[in-house]
Amino acid sequence: MSSRYDTVKREFSEAFRDMSDFSFRELVFGEHRIFIAYISNFSSKLYINKYVIEPISHAYENGTANFPLESVITNVKIEGLADFTAASRAVLSGNAVVFYDGYESGYGISVFTKNEEGRSTSEPETENVIRGPHEGFTESGENNAMLLRRRLHTASLKRRDMTVGAVSQTSVSVMYLEGVADPSTVEEVCRRILAIKTDAVLDSGYVEIFIQDGKTPLYPTVGNSERPDKVAAKLLEGRIAVIVDGSPVVLTVPFLFCEALQVTEDYSKSPWYATFIRIIRFAAFLTALYLPALFVALFVRHRDLMPAYLITLVEEARHSLPFSLFWEVLIIFLLFEVVREVGLRMPKAVGSAVGLVGSLILGDSAIEAGIASAPVLIVVALAAVCNFIVPPYMNSNILYRFLMIVVSGVFGLYGFFAAAMLSLLHMCMKTSVGVPYFSPFAPMDFAGLKDFLFMAPIWAMKRVPVSIARKEVIRTKGEKR
Repeated sequence: MSSRYDTVKREFSEAFRDMSDFSFRELVFGEHRIFIAYISNFSSKLYINKYVIEPISHAYENGTANFPLESVITNVKIEGLADFTAASRAVLSGNAVVFYDGYESGYGISVFTKNEEGRSTSEPETENVIRGPHEGFTESGENNAMLLRRRLHTASLKRRDMTVGAVSQTSVSVMYLEGVADPSTVEEVCRRILAIKTDAVLDSGYVEIFIQDGKTPLYPTVGNSERPDKVAAKLLEGRIAVIVDGSPVVLTVPFLFCEALQVTEDYSKSPWYATFIRIIRFAAFLTALYLPALFVALFVRHRDLMPAYLITLVEEARHSLPFSLFWEVLIIFLLFEVVREVGLRMPKAVGSAVGLVGSLILGDSAIEAGIASAPVLIVVALAAVCNFIVPPYMNSNILYRFLMIVVSGVFGLYGFFAAAMLSLLHMCMKTSVGVPYFSPFAPMDFAGLKDFLFMAPIWAMKRVPVSIARKEVIRTKGEKR
Protein backbone atom coordinates (compact mmCIF):
# COMPACT_ATOMS: atom_id res chain seq x y z
CA MET A 1 0.00 0.00 0.00
CA SER A 2 1.15 3.50 -0.81
CA SER A 3 2.32 5.63 2.11
CA ARG A 4 1.54 8.69 -0.01
CA TYR A 5 -2.14 7.73 -0.06
CA ASP A 6 -2.28 7.33 3.72
CA THR A 7 -0.44 10.64 4.24
CA VAL A 8 -2.86 12.62 2.05
CA LYS A 9 -5.85 10.90 3.62
CA ARG A 10 -4.58 11.81 7.10
CA GLU A 11 -4.00 15.45 6.10
CA PHE A 12 -7.59 15.75 4.86
CA SER A 13 -8.94 14.14 8.02
CA GLU A 14 -6.96 16.48 10.27
CA ALA A 15 -7.73 19.65 8.30
CA PHE A 16 -11.49 19.02 8.22
CA ARG A 17 -11.95 17.54 11.67
CA ASP A 18 -14.97 18.69 13.71
CA MET A 19 -16.87 19.37 10.47
CA SER A 20 -19.96 17.18 10.54
CA ASP A 21 -20.83 18.06 6.94
CA PHE A 22 -17.43 16.98 5.61
CA SER A 23 -17.72 13.57 3.92
CA PHE A 24 -15.05 11.06 3.09
CA ARG A 25 -15.92 8.19 0.68
CA GLU A 26 -13.33 5.48 0.19
CA LEU A 27 -13.50 2.92 -2.66
CA VAL A 28 -11.38 -0.21 -3.14
CA PHE A 29 -10.95 -1.77 -6.60
CA GLY A 30 -8.60 -4.72 -6.36
CA GLU A 31 -5.20 -3.31 -5.47
CA HIS A 32 -6.27 0.26 -5.99
CA ARG A 33 -7.74 2.56 -3.34
CA ILE A 34 -9.61 5.76 -4.12
CA PHE A 35 -11.04 8.35 -1.75
CA ILE A 36 -13.44 11.17 -2.53
CA ALA A 37 -13.53 14.22 -0.21
CA TYR A 38 -16.45 16.66 -0.38
CA ILE A 39 -18.85 18.70 1.74
CA SER A 40 -22.38 17.33 1.92
CA ASN A 41 -25.12 19.45 0.29
CA PHE A 42 -22.53 21.99 -0.88
CA SER A 43 -21.39 19.36 -3.36
CA SER A 44 -24.10 17.53 -5.28
CA LYS A 45 -24.23 13.84 -4.34
CA LEU A 46 -25.99 13.18 -7.64
CA TYR A 47 -23.04 14.65 -9.57
CA ILE A 48 -20.53 12.65 -7.51
CA ASN A 49 -22.40 9.39 -8.13
CA LYS A 50 -23.04 10.07 -11.81
CA TYR A 51 -19.76 11.61 -12.94
CA VAL A 52 -17.21 10.09 -10.53
CA ILE A 53 -18.22 6.84 -8.82
CA GLU A 54 -20.26 5.26 -11.63
CA PRO A 55 -17.70 5.85 -14.43
CA ILE A 56 -14.83 4.53 -12.27
CA SER A 57 -16.83 1.45 -11.21
CA HIS A 58 -17.97 0.76 -14.76
CA ALA A 59 -14.44 1.11 -16.16
CA TYR A 60 -12.95 -1.20 -13.52
CA GLU A 61 -15.62 -3.85 -14.01
CA ASN A 62 -14.99 -3.86 -17.77
CA GLY A 63 -11.23 -3.93 -17.34
CA THR A 64 -10.81 -0.55 -19.02
CA ALA A 65 -9.83 1.43 -15.92
CA ASN A 66 -6.64 3.37 -16.39
CA PHE A 67 -4.77 4.98 -13.54
CA PRO A 68 -4.53 7.98 -13.69
CA LEU A 69 -8.33 8.38 -13.73
CA GLU A 70 -8.55 11.70 -15.63
CA SER A 71 -9.74 9.87 -18.74
CA VAL A 72 -12.37 7.88 -16.82
CA ILE A 73 -14.15 10.67 -14.89
CA THR A 74 -16.86 11.99 -17.21
CA ASN A 75 -17.34 15.43 -15.67
CA VAL A 76 -16.55 18.21 -18.14
CA LYS A 77 -14.56 20.27 -15.62
CA ILE A 78 -11.64 18.63 -13.80
CA GLU A 79 -8.37 20.13 -12.59
CA GLY A 80 -5.15 18.77 -11.16
CA LEU A 81 -4.23 20.01 -7.69
CA ALA A 82 -0.61 20.93 -7.00
CA ASP A 83 -0.70 21.20 -3.19
CA PHE A 84 -2.92 20.75 -0.18
CA THR A 85 -3.90 24.45 -0.11
CA ALA A 86 -5.42 24.12 -3.59
CA ALA A 87 -7.09 20.83 -2.60
CA SER A 88 -8.72 22.27 0.52
CA ARG A 89 -9.84 25.35 -1.43
CA ALA A 90 -11.48 23.07 -3.99
CA VAL A 91 -13.40 21.21 -1.28
CA LEU A 92 -14.49 24.47 0.34
CA SER A 93 -15.68 25.72 -3.05
CA GLY A 94 -18.12 22.86 -3.43
CA ASN A 95 -15.99 20.57 -5.59
CA ALA A 96 -15.06 16.95 -4.90
CA VAL A 97 -11.40 15.99 -4.58
CA VAL A 98 -10.48 12.53 -5.91
CA PHE A 99 -7.18 10.94 -4.83
CA TYR A 100 -6.10 7.43 -5.76
CA ASP A 101 -3.38 5.06 -4.72
CA GLY A 102 -0.33 5.71 -6.84
CA TYR A 103 -1.01 9.40 -7.54
CA GLU A 104 2.34 11.08 -6.87
CA SER A 105 2.22 14.36 -8.80
CA GLY A 106 0.05 16.39 -6.43
CA TYR A 107 -2.98 16.28 -4.18
CA GLY A 108 -5.49 14.64 -6.49
CA ILE A 109 -8.08 15.84 -8.96
CA SER A 110 -10.71 18.51 -8.41
CA VAL A 111 -14.04 17.58 -10.03
CA PHE A 112 -16.72 20.23 -10.43
CA THR A 113 -19.67 18.96 -8.40
CA LYS A 114 -20.90 22.19 -6.83
CA ASN A 115 -24.59 22.15 -5.99
CA GLU A 116 -26.10 24.87 -8.18
CA GLU A 117 -29.55 24.79 -6.61
CA GLY A 118 -30.73 28.23 -5.61
CA ARG A 119 -33.27 30.92 -6.31
CA SER A 120 -34.70 30.74 -9.81
CA THR A 121 -34.43 33.67 -12.19
CA SER A 122 -37.17 36.19 -11.47
CA GLU A 123 -37.92 39.86 -12.06
CA PRO A 124 -35.88 42.15 -9.80
CA GLU A 125 -38.06 44.09 -7.39
CA THR A 126 -35.80 47.15 -7.38
CA GLU A 127 -35.85 47.75 -11.16
CA ASN A 128 -39.30 47.05 -12.53
CA VAL A 129 -40.15 47.78 -16.15
CA ILE A 130 -43.36 47.65 -18.17
CA ARG A 131 -41.72 46.89 -21.50
CA GLY A 132 -38.57 44.80 -21.61
CA PRO A 133 -37.13 41.56 -20.21
CA HIS A 134 -38.48 40.48 -16.83
CA GLU A 135 -35.58 38.38 -15.59
CA GLY A 136 -32.92 39.35 -13.12
CA PHE A 137 -29.64 38.12 -11.74
CA THR A 138 -29.55 35.49 -8.99
CA GLU A 139 -27.11 34.63 -6.21
CA SER A 140 -25.16 32.29 -8.51
CA GLY A 141 -22.14 33.91 -10.14
CA GLU A 142 -22.03 31.25 -12.88
CA ASN A 143 -25.69 31.82 -13.68
CA ASN A 144 -25.18 35.58 -13.83
CA ALA A 145 -22.30 35.20 -16.30
CA MET A 146 -24.50 32.90 -18.39
CA LEU A 147 -27.29 35.51 -18.47
CA LEU A 148 -24.85 38.03 -19.94
CA ARG A 149 -23.57 35.57 -22.55
CA ARG A 150 -27.15 34.84 -23.60
CA ARG A 151 -27.40 38.47 -24.69
CA LEU A 152 -23.94 38.98 -26.15
CA HIS A 153 -23.09 36.06 -28.46
CA THR A 154 -19.52 37.03 -29.17
CA ALA A 155 -16.09 35.67 -28.37
CA SER A 156 -15.09 39.24 -27.54
CA LEU A 157 -16.96 38.96 -24.23
CA LYS A 158 -14.04 38.10 -21.96
CA ARG A 159 -14.11 36.89 -18.37
CA ARG A 160 -11.44 36.90 -15.66
CA ASP A 161 -11.96 34.99 -12.41
CA MET A 162 -10.45 35.91 -9.07
CA THR A 163 -10.84 34.82 -5.45
CA VAL A 164 -11.28 37.44 -2.72
CA GLY A 165 -11.56 37.03 1.06
CA ALA A 166 -9.16 35.09 3.24
CA VAL A 167 -11.99 33.21 4.97
CA SER A 168 -14.93 33.41 2.55
CA GLN A 169 -12.84 32.67 -0.59
CA THR A 170 -15.50 34.40 -2.69
CA SER A 171 -15.36 34.04 -6.47
CA VAL A 172 -15.32 37.38 -8.30
CA SER A 173 -15.57 37.59 -12.09
CA VAL A 174 -14.70 40.57 -14.28
CA MET A 175 -16.44 40.63 -17.68
CA TYR A 176 -15.85 43.08 -20.52
CA LEU A 177 -15.95 43.37 -24.31
CA GLU A 178 -12.49 43.14 -25.82
CA GLY A 179 -11.97 45.86 -28.41
CA VAL A 180 -14.56 48.13 -26.78
CA ALA A 181 -13.49 48.39 -23.13
CA ASP A 182 -10.30 50.30 -22.45
CA PRO A 183 -7.53 47.77 -21.58
CA SER A 184 -5.97 50.09 -19.00
CA THR A 185 -9.35 50.45 -17.25
CA VAL A 186 -9.77 46.67 -17.21
CA GLU A 187 -6.32 46.21 -15.67
CA GLU A 188 -7.02 48.91 -13.07
CA VAL A 189 -10.29 47.24 -12.02
CA CYS A 190 -8.57 43.83 -11.73
CA ARG A 191 -5.72 45.40 -9.75
CA ARG A 192 -8.14 46.99 -7.27
CA ILE A 193 -10.01 43.71 -6.79
CA LEU A 194 -6.82 41.70 -6.26
CA ALA A 195 -5.64 44.34 -3.77
CA ILE A 196 -8.65 43.70 -1.50
CA LYS A 197 -7.34 42.40 1.82
CA THR A 198 -10.23 41.30 4.02
CA ASP A 199 -11.44 38.17 5.74
CA ALA A 200 -14.75 37.88 3.90
CA VAL A 201 -16.70 39.26 0.93
CA LEU A 202 -20.37 38.41 1.47
CA ASP A 203 -21.96 40.74 -1.08
CA SER A 204 -21.03 42.85 -4.09
CA GLY A 205 -21.36 45.91 -1.85
CA TYR A 206 -18.13 44.88 -0.11
CA VAL A 207 -16.27 44.95 -3.44
CA GLU A 208 -17.91 48.25 -4.37
CA ILE A 209 -16.51 49.94 -1.27
CA PHE A 210 -12.99 48.70 -1.98
CA ILE A 211 -12.81 49.58 -5.71
CA GLN A 212 -14.59 52.96 -5.67
CA ASP A 213 -12.66 56.17 -6.32
CA GLY A 214 -11.93 57.95 -3.06
CA LYS A 215 -12.10 56.53 0.45
CA THR A 216 -15.56 57.81 1.43
CA PRO A 217 -17.33 59.41 -1.57
CA LEU A 218 -20.79 60.83 -0.91
CA TYR A 219 -22.07 59.98 -4.39
CA PRO A 220 -21.40 56.49 -5.81
CA THR A 221 -18.65 56.01 -8.41
CA VAL A 222 -19.57 52.35 -9.01
CA GLY A 223 -22.87 51.41 -10.63
CA ASN A 224 -24.98 48.37 -9.85
CA SER A 225 -27.93 46.57 -11.36
CA GLU A 226 -30.00 43.40 -11.05
CA ARG A 227 -30.99 43.42 -14.74
CA PRO A 228 -28.92 41.42 -17.29
CA ASP A 229 -30.16 43.52 -20.22
CA LYS A 230 -29.05 46.73 -18.50
CA VAL A 231 -25.58 45.37 -17.71
CA ALA A 232 -25.23 44.02 -21.27
CA ALA A 233 -26.04 47.49 -22.63
CA LYS A 234 -23.35 48.99 -20.41
CA LEU A 235 -20.81 46.41 -21.62
CA LEU A 236 -21.55 47.49 -25.19
CA GLU A 237 -20.54 51.03 -24.23
CA GLY A 238 -17.16 49.91 -22.92
CA ARG A 239 -17.98 49.45 -19.27
CA ILE A 240 -16.80 46.56 -17.11
CA ALA A 241 -19.07 44.22 -15.11
CA VAL A 242 -18.00 42.78 -11.76
CA ILE A 243 -19.90 39.64 -10.71
CA VAL A 244 -19.63 38.52 -7.08
CA ASP A 245 -20.74 34.98 -6.31
CA GLY A 246 -23.55 35.03 -3.75
CA SER A 247 -24.92 38.43 -4.75
CA PRO A 248 -27.72 39.17 -7.26
CA VAL A 249 -26.37 42.69 -7.80
CA VAL A 250 -23.73 43.10 -10.53
CA LEU A 251 -21.39 46.09 -10.38
CA THR A 252 -20.48 48.21 -13.40
CA VAL A 253 -17.60 50.63 -13.87
CA PRO A 254 -16.99 53.35 -14.88
CA PHE A 255 -20.16 54.88 -13.44
CA LEU A 256 -21.09 58.39 -14.59
CA PHE A 257 -23.51 60.92 -13.10
CA CYS A 258 -25.79 60.81 -16.16
CA GLU A 259 -26.46 57.07 -15.76
CA ALA A 260 -28.82 57.67 -12.84
CA LEU A 261 -31.10 59.65 -15.17
CA GLN A 262 -31.21 56.85 -17.74
CA VAL A 263 -33.66 53.94 -17.53
CA THR A 264 -33.53 50.80 -19.64
CA GLU A 265 -37.10 51.35 -20.78
CA ASP A 266 -36.16 54.72 -22.35
CA TYR A 267 -34.60 52.92 -25.30
CA SER A 268 -37.88 51.13 -26.07
CA LYS A 269 -39.85 54.38 -26.29
CA SER A 270 -40.02 57.33 -28.60
CA PRO A 271 -36.92 59.53 -28.17
CA TRP A 272 -39.25 62.53 -27.77
CA TYR A 273 -41.04 60.98 -24.81
CA ALA A 274 -37.79 59.61 -23.36
CA THR A 275 -36.29 63.12 -23.48
CA PHE A 276 -39.40 64.55 -21.82
CA ILE A 277 -39.21 61.99 -18.99
CA ARG A 278 -35.48 62.56 -18.49
CA ILE A 279 -36.03 66.31 -18.12
CA ILE A 280 -38.72 65.58 -15.53
CA ARG A 281 -36.33 63.27 -13.68
CA PHE A 282 -33.62 65.93 -13.67
CA ALA A 283 -36.08 68.61 -12.48
CA ALA A 284 -37.29 66.31 -9.71
CA PHE A 285 -33.67 65.57 -8.77
CA LEU A 286 -32.95 69.31 -8.39
CA THR A 287 -36.21 69.78 -6.47
CA ALA A 288 -35.27 67.05 -3.99
CA LEU A 289 -31.86 68.62 -3.44
CA TYR A 290 -32.46 72.36 -3.37
CA LEU A 291 -36.14 73.20 -2.77
CA PRO A 292 -36.06 72.85 1.06
CA ALA A 293 -32.76 74.75 1.33
CA LEU A 294 -34.02 77.54 -0.93
CA PHE A 295 -37.26 77.70 1.06
CA VAL A 296 -35.31 78.08 4.32
CA ALA A 297 -32.91 80.66 2.88
CA LEU A 298 -35.72 82.88 1.58
CA PHE A 299 -38.08 82.71 4.55
CA VAL A 300 -35.40 82.81 7.26
CA ARG A 301 -32.67 85.12 5.90
CA HIS A 302 -34.17 87.00 2.92
CA ARG A 303 -37.81 87.65 3.69
CA ASP A 304 -37.61 91.00 1.92
CA LEU A 305 -37.29 89.15 -1.41
CA MET A 306 -40.59 87.31 -0.97
CA PRO A 307 -44.08 88.67 -1.76
CA ALA A 308 -45.95 89.99 1.28
CA TYR A 309 -48.89 87.61 0.85
CA LEU A 310 -46.59 84.55 0.97
CA ILE A 311 -44.91 85.77 4.14
CA THR A 312 -48.34 86.38 5.69
CA LEU A 313 -49.54 82.92 4.63
CA VAL A 314 -46.56 81.18 6.20
CA GLU A 315 -46.71 83.24 9.41
CA GLU A 316 -50.43 82.53 9.88
CA ALA A 317 -49.81 78.80 9.42
CA ARG A 318 -46.94 78.88 11.97
CA HIS A 319 -48.33 81.28 14.59
CA SER A 320 -48.71 78.59 17.26
CA LEU A 321 -45.40 76.77 16.71
CA PRO A 322 -42.77 77.20 19.47
CA PHE A 323 -39.70 76.82 17.19
CA SER A 324 -38.35 78.62 14.13
CA LEU A 325 -39.01 77.63 10.52
CA PHE A 326 -35.41 76.42 10.18
CA TRP A 327 -35.80 73.90 13.00
CA GLU A 328 -39.26 72.92 11.81
CA VAL A 329 -37.91 71.89 8.40
CA LEU A 330 -35.10 69.87 9.97
CA ILE A 331 -37.44 68.15 12.46
CA ILE A 332 -40.02 67.22 9.80
CA PHE A 333 -37.29 65.79 7.54
CA LEU A 334 -35.89 63.74 10.43
CA LEU A 335 -39.36 62.43 11.27
CA PHE A 336 -39.91 61.46 7.65
CA GLU A 337 -36.60 59.56 7.52
CA VAL A 338 -37.49 57.73 10.74
CA VAL A 339 -40.87 56.66 9.33
CA ARG A 340 -39.30 55.63 6.02
CA GLU A 341 -36.59 53.56 7.72
CA VAL A 342 -39.13 51.83 9.96
CA GLY A 343 -41.26 51.00 6.92
CA LEU A 344 -38.25 49.50 5.13
CA ARG A 345 -37.12 47.33 8.06
CA MET A 346 -40.52 46.06 9.18
CA PRO A 347 -42.07 42.90 7.69
CA LYS A 348 -44.27 43.49 4.66
CA ALA A 349 -47.40 42.55 6.60
CA VAL A 350 -46.77 45.46 9.00
CA GLY A 351 -45.67 47.93 6.31
CA SER A 352 -49.18 49.23 5.57
CA ALA A 353 -49.81 49.89 9.26
CA VAL A 354 -46.54 51.80 9.54
CA GLY A 355 -47.50 53.87 6.50
CA LEU A 356 -50.85 54.71 8.09
CA VAL A 357 -49.20 55.82 11.33
CA GLY A 358 -46.65 57.85 9.38
CA SER A 359 -49.37 59.65 7.43
CA LEU A 360 -51.07 60.56 10.72
CA ILE A 361 -47.83 61.89 12.20
CA LEU A 362 -46.89 63.89 9.10
CA GLY A 363 -50.39 64.90 8.01
CA ASP A 364 -53.49 66.76 9.12
CA SER A 365 -53.12 65.48 12.68
CA ALA A 366 -49.74 67.17 13.01
CA ILE A 367 -51.13 70.45 11.67
CA GLU A 368 -54.18 70.39 13.95
CA ALA A 369 -52.00 69.58 16.96
CA GLY A 370 -49.74 72.53 16.21
CA ILE A 371 -46.67 70.37 15.65
CA ALA A 372 -46.10 71.36 12.01
CA SER A 373 -47.37 73.88 9.48
CA ALA A 374 -48.93 73.13 6.12
CA PRO A 375 -46.39 75.07 3.97
CA VAL A 376 -43.45 73.22 5.51
CA LEU A 377 -45.17 69.84 5.14
CA ILE A 378 -45.85 70.56 1.46
CA VAL A 379 -42.20 71.48 0.79
CA VAL A 380 -40.86 68.48 2.73
CA ALA A 381 -43.30 66.04 1.13
CA LEU A 382 -42.56 67.29 -2.40
CA ALA A 383 -38.79 67.05 -1.88
CA ALA A 384 -39.11 63.62 -0.26
CA VAL A 385 -41.23 62.21 -3.09
CA CYS A 386 -38.97 63.67 -5.78
CA ASN A 387 -35.97 62.01 -4.12
CA PHE A 388 -37.29 58.56 -5.07
CA ILE A 389 -37.22 59.30 -8.81
CA VAL A 390 -33.43 58.78 -9.01
CA PRO A 391 -32.80 55.63 -6.90
CA PRO A 392 -28.97 55.46 -7.25
CA TYR A 393 -28.65 58.85 -5.53
CA MET A 394 -31.49 58.46 -3.03
CA ASN A 395 -29.36 57.95 0.09
CA SER A 396 -26.67 60.44 -0.97
CA ASN A 397 -29.28 63.12 -1.65
CA ILE A 398 -30.63 62.85 1.91
CA LEU A 399 -27.27 63.79 3.45
CA TYR A 400 -26.54 66.50 0.87
CA ARG A 401 -30.00 68.00 1.36
CA PHE A 402 -29.49 68.25 5.13
CA LEU A 403 -26.16 69.96 4.54
CA MET A 404 -27.73 72.47 2.15
CA ILE A 405 -30.55 73.23 4.62
CA VAL A 406 -28.06 73.93 7.43
CA VAL A 407 -25.84 76.13 5.22
CA SER A 408 -28.85 78.04 3.87
CA GLY A 409 -30.31 78.52 7.35
CA VAL A 410 -27.03 79.96 8.66
CA PHE A 411 -25.74 81.97 5.68
CA GLY A 412 -28.86 82.55 3.58
CA LEU A 413 -28.75 82.73 -0.21
CA TYR A 414 -25.02 83.50 -0.17
CA GLY A 415 -24.32 80.21 1.55
CA PHE A 416 -26.84 78.40 -0.68
CA PHE A 417 -25.20 79.44 -3.96
CA ALA A 418 -21.67 79.09 -2.60
CA ALA A 419 -22.36 75.52 -1.41
CA ALA A 420 -24.09 74.65 -4.69
CA MET A 421 -21.14 75.93 -6.75
CA LEU A 422 -18.55 74.20 -4.58
CA SER A 423 -20.42 70.90 -4.81
CA LEU A 424 -20.70 71.30 -8.61
CA LEU A 425 -16.96 71.95 -8.91
CA HIS A 426 -16.27 68.94 -6.68
CA MET A 427 -18.45 66.73 -8.87
CA CYS A 428 -16.65 67.96 -11.99
CA MET A 429 -13.34 66.92 -10.40
CA LYS A 430 -14.55 63.42 -9.45
CA THR A 431 -13.59 60.36 -11.49
CA SER A 432 -14.74 56.77 -11.75
CA VAL A 433 -11.76 54.50 -12.50
CA GLY A 434 -10.08 57.49 -14.14
CA VAL A 435 -13.12 58.55 -16.22
CA PRO A 436 -14.53 62.06 -15.51
CA TYR A 437 -17.67 61.66 -13.40
CA PHE A 438 -19.56 64.48 -15.13
CA SER A 439 -18.81 63.23 -18.65
CA PRO A 440 -20.17 63.94 -21.27
CA PHE A 441 -20.98 67.36 -19.77
CA ALA A 442 -17.53 68.07 -18.30
CA PRO A 443 -15.42 67.58 -20.31
CA MET A 444 -17.76 68.09 -23.24
CA ASP A 445 -18.33 65.02 -25.42
CA PHE A 446 -20.83 65.71 -28.21
CA ALA A 447 -21.27 62.01 -29.03
CA GLY A 448 -22.11 61.32 -25.39
CA LEU A 449 -24.57 64.24 -25.22
CA LYS A 450 -26.85 62.30 -27.58
CA ASP A 451 -27.72 60.10 -24.60
CA PHE A 452 -27.73 62.58 -21.72
CA LEU A 453 -30.79 64.72 -20.96
CA PHE A 454 -31.77 64.82 -24.63
CA MET A 455 -31.96 61.32 -26.08
CA ALA A 456 -31.35 60.87 -29.79
CA PRO A 457 -32.80 57.90 -31.71
CA ILE A 458 -30.75 54.72 -31.36
CA TRP A 459 -29.77 54.82 -35.03
CA ALA A 460 -28.21 58.25 -34.45
CA MET A 461 -25.96 57.05 -31.61
CA LYS A 462 -23.19 56.08 -33.99
CA ARG A 463 -20.24 55.92 -31.57
CA VAL A 464 -19.50 54.57 -28.14
CA PRO A 465 -18.77 57.43 -25.68
CA VAL A 466 -15.07 58.25 -26.10
CA SER A 467 -14.68 59.13 -22.41
CA ILE A 468 -15.42 55.47 -21.49
CA ALA A 469 -13.82 53.47 -24.30
CA ARG A 470 -10.89 55.96 -24.67
CA LYS A 471 -11.07 55.36 -28.42
CA GLU A 472 -13.51 55.71 -31.29
CA VAL A 473 -15.74 52.65 -31.62
CA ILE A 474 -18.51 52.62 -34.24
CA ARG A 475 -21.79 51.10 -33.01
CA THR A 476 -24.02 51.78 -35.99
CA LYS A 477 -23.70 53.37 -39.40
CA GLY A 478 -26.63 55.61 -38.63
CA GLU A 479 -28.83 54.28 -41.42
CA LYS A 480 -32.61 53.98 -41.15
CA ARG A 481 -35.54 53.50 -43.45
